[in-house]
Amino acid sequence: MPTDAGAAYDLRLPSVVDAAELARLHVRVWQEAYRGLLSQDYLDAMDPAGRREKVWRARIDAFADGSLEAGGHALRIARQTTTGSIAGFCQSGPARDEDPPQPYQLMALNVLAAHHGSGVAQRLVAATVGDRPAYLWVLTGNERAIAFYRKLGFELDGATLYDERLDCVDLRMVRA
Repeated sequence: MPTDAGAAYDLRLPSVVDAAELARLHVRVWQEAYRGLLSQDYLDAMDPAGRREKVWRARIDAFADGSLEAGGHALRIARQTTTGSIAGFCQSGPARDEDPPQPYQLMALNVLAAHHGSGVAQRLVAATVGDRPAYLWVLTGNERAIAFYRKLGFELDGATLYDERLDCVDLRMVRA
C-alpha cells in the first residue's frame, strides 16, 4: 500500500526553483524502478547535483516561454499538497522517432515508489497525453510499468529498441 494513500496533489509546470528537487527525484525514481534491470554500478553513479540538475534547468527554461506547449509538448510535475514535495513528473510531445506508430509520444513518466497506487501517475498522464493516440517505450522487465500502461490502453506492439548507452532493450507500447 502506498505511504500516501488519499494524498492530494497539485499538477503544474515546473519552475526553475524545482530543478534541484526534480534532479534528485529523477535519480531516486531510476534507482527504485530499475534496480535489477539496469547496471547497479550505473544506478549508483547517478548524480543529481551535476549533469541531471543542468538538464532539468534547461528543460524548464525550454518550457518557460510557452512555445513548446504551443507546439504540442507537455510537462507537468505533481507536488503533494500536505508535504510540499514533488512526487513525480510526466513529459510528452510530438513523436521523436522515425516512422512512429502514432503522432504523439509519452516520453517520460517518473513517480516515486512511495506514491505508487495513489492515482498521481494516472493524473500526470491525463494532464500531458490526455486520451489521444500515443506510444511510449518501456524497459524490458519493467512489469509494473507495463501493467500500468495497459490499464491506460497501451499495448505492446512487438517493436524493440536497443539502448547502447544503458545496454538494455526497450519495448514499444501503443494506444490507438
